Amino acid sequence: MRKSRAIFMVLLSIFVSVFLLTACGKSDSTMEPGVSNNTDSSKETIEKTLYTVTFYDMDGNTELSKEEVKESESAKEYTPQKDNYIFMGWYGTPSLTHKYDFSTPVTADTKIFAGFLEEKEDTRSFAVVGSGKSPILVTSNWGTVIDDSHILTKEAIENVYSISIDLYEGDEFQLATNTSWYNQRGAGYLTTTSQDGIEYFSGAGSNYQSNEAKRANIKSLKSGNYTLKLTTYPGADVYDTENSNYTDETKENFNSNPYDTIEWVYNGEPKDAIADVTTSYYIKSSITTNWNDVYEDKYRFKEIDGLPALTIELAEKEEFLFTSTVKTGDTENVGNEYVKFSNIKDKNSLEFVEGSVSDNIIAKAAGVYTFTYNPETKELTLTFKVK
Repeated sequence: MRKSRAIFMVLLSIFVSVFLLTACGKSDSTMEPGVSNNTDSSKETIEKTLYTVTFYDMDGNTELSKEEVKESESAKEYTPQKDNYIFMGWYGTPSLTHKYDFSTPVTADTKIFAGFLEEKEDTRSFAVVGSGKSPILVTSNWGTVIDDSHILTKEAIENVYSISIDLYEGDEFQLATNTSWYNQRGAGYLTTTSQDGIEYFSGAGSNYQSNEAKRANIKSLKSGNYTLKLTTYPGADVYDTENSNYTDETKENFNSNPYDTIEWVYNGEPKDAIADVTTSYYIKSSITTNWNDVYEDKYRFKEIDGLPALTIELAEKEEFLFTSTVKTGDTENVGNEYVKFSNIKDKNSLEFVEGSVSDNIIAKAAGVYTFTYNPETKELTLTFKVK
């Protein structure tokens, strides 16, 4: 009898222990670091709540999967498959306005939405259009000429275009489908402008990451041979129909895409010799040329003592800058170099002019100005005398 009672008491003790150790509810118990699992009441356990992360299709309703995540931990990213669609990433809203950050700790039940694009073959042909000292850009003349040397090679089964090209410091270009610059892809499509702490490209006059910079020129900051790779998603092309110049005939001039990218690889020094280019500088003014590009001899800098110089009469408060042309052989094309107020560093020169908001130069007084420009240092100096 006593033996049976002893066995009963042992079984009862085991049952009570199991009952006390069994967790109830949707939580996960974790001991504090360094705390042993004993009955000391001063040693408390930390309970972490489990949250549900639900992955939805782009319609915002179709559930793709679920994941249980401990509080303050992160959800695991994965790539869903969908026939005839390309997965573009996970988003935090059903409108797909911003990407979901998988490094963000989960602190509540969370919904994540898949971004898919209809898979569509790109039948367009893209070319390099621009100007500079690169032989390809010299012949391009801002896209006036497009031949085989300018056209990117398209991969057989993907919407990926590539070209290897020599670029020199100061060269500017974009990618487009024809001489009218339809479907232009500029600096805003670059995935990066730097590598290993070195800046290789910039958006000419723009922040390359801004929406406005999508149509900005890509400016080369380091001479070398580059391989450019354009990836397109034509199913997501959009058109700026609100632009006052938009028409059905010219709609491709107002085409852009939120997903297209331009990647690049620096291959080292240029493979071909720099083009033999002669650069000339011309004044462009609010009064003298009525803001028109007038490439006449009277507005052109002429070499004096080894440097380009121009003497010209200007009115008080006349606003101006200097543009350029590049000449190879007998062909002269529009250049990409501009000389503005920021090119003036000399204190004496600054006594006679001031700068505008757009970095143009403004004459303080009416009279005769003589400008001298040093292409090597990019510095403009000037003298002034009353007529």
